Amino acid sequence: MQAEKSQAQEKHLQLLSRLLESSPASLLLWAGCVTIVIVALDAWIQTNLSIGALYIIPMLLASPVMARGQVLVLALVCSVLREYFSPFGWEAESLARIFYTWVSFSGAGLFASEVARSQRLSIRHAAEMREQMEMRREAESQLRTLIESSPAAIITLDSAGCVDLANQAAHEMLHLHAGELYGRNIKEYLPVMADLLTDSDDELPYRTATNCRGRRAGGESFLACVWFATYQTRAGRRLAAIITDSSDDLRDWQETSLQSLLRSTRVLVGSVSHEIRNVCAAISVVHANLGRIAGVAETEDYAALGTLAQGLARLATVELHSSGEQEMGTVSLETLLEEFRIVVGPTLEANDITLSIEAPAELPVVLGDQHGLLQALLNLSRNSVRAMEHSDRRHIHIAVSDEDAAVVIRMQDSGPGVGLPERLFQPFQQGADAVGLGLFVSRAIVRACEGELYHEPSATGCTMCLRLKTYVPGESPGEWQNTEISA
Repeated sequence: MQAEKSQAQEKHLQLLSRLLESSPASLLLWAGCVTIVIVALDAWIQTNLSIGALYIIPMLLASPVMARGQVLVLALVCSVLREYFSPFGWEAESLARIFYTWVSFSGAGLFASEVARSQRLSIRHAAEMREQMEMRREAESQLRTLIESSPAAIITLDSAGCVDLANQAAHEMLHLHAGELYGRNIKEYLPVMADLLTDSDDELPYRTATNCRGRRAGGESFLACVWFATYQTRAGRRLAAIITDSSDDLRDWQETSLQSLLRSTRVLVGSVSHEIRNVCAAISVVHANLGRIAGVAETEDYAALGTLAQGLARLATVELHSSGEQEMGTVSLETLLEEFRIVVGPTLEANDITLSIEAPAELPVVLGDQHGLLQALLNLSRNSVRAMEHSDRRHIHIAVSDEDAAVVIRMQDSGPGVGLPERLFQPFQQGADAVGLGLFVSRAIVRACEGELYHEPSATGCTMCLRLKTYVPGESPGEWQNTEISA
């Protein structure tokens, strides 16, 4: 019974909706036709039976598409027609009947108009709701597809730290089968995330990132990088997180750091050997001169001095060799300068130093080692930062130019300049920071890339130039091993 009643109401609503969706002209045309039919019937019937109540029909048809003033006028017309064709004729009470009829018709028309307006609003609102729900379903579908296809692990947690949602990447990262992560407490795998929910303020949402240790289902540990944010729902506080496995990145970074350390160590050993060879050469000269003095050559001290000089000379010939020959690669200058800007940016900002880079739109590819050249640029920038420590104007300008099958990168600062340019690349200088090997090592790295690092005189500040060989397609970059270190 209740179902039949609901179906009847649904049919009535559909009929009313179709009626309201009709054009105003068609409704007015129907109202006019009905009025003509009623007038004809009223004139044809010659009995005392009045059909004036039927004039309410055109009122109900036309009112939904008419303004309030028009409804009142139509009600007056229908009232006059009803009285004119009534069997009572015109009497003294006719005006009173017309007035009462007009009030009745006006009320019915205005009521129909308001009902129609409300129904139109309801229909429009329902259409908007359907459209929004459809858009929401589409957005949810796209978001679900995005989450499931993401290579990064994505999970959401409830206030107790249990997993509400986890994509396929999260299950693969933790070595779980699809669906096994749902409902489990995240503390089993990423304890730091469970602590974030319990230790933080419930009222304040936050967004941040952290590195932590995770544990897979088999007990294997891994390094995780986590970006997470908290948010409030009706069911309580929630946490959403994006997780990536940083173990491979850490190993690559450690390997790169080790190679850089070994390269710097080879440069350091080479510079020390160079200085020892100079000392040995001086000792050998003195030893030879002493041998010409009568009686000195037969003494034990003279023989010990010669043995010491030979031992130092052998020590100076010891070099650190890499584990194998290393291929010289090609370097994109655009990538190199962009990485330099990213790495050096925080340091320059902390020291109130501005940086500008002037480079052609099309930068050629050069020969060299990406990490080594970046280290050389960073060494130059550190020297500029120290030089501008007491300067009022602090600015570093980098200009890139293409010159004779080579690319020159000029780095100019606004510091006081260089007093003794000829001593810039000498190691172990007195008064230098650390051991004074920064520029010495940088030039060795650039020379290992078949390039050159040199100082260029300028009117203001200090200008250092890196000259790098342009890569020609079809030519093999060649191999580079231990480059001989020279001052």
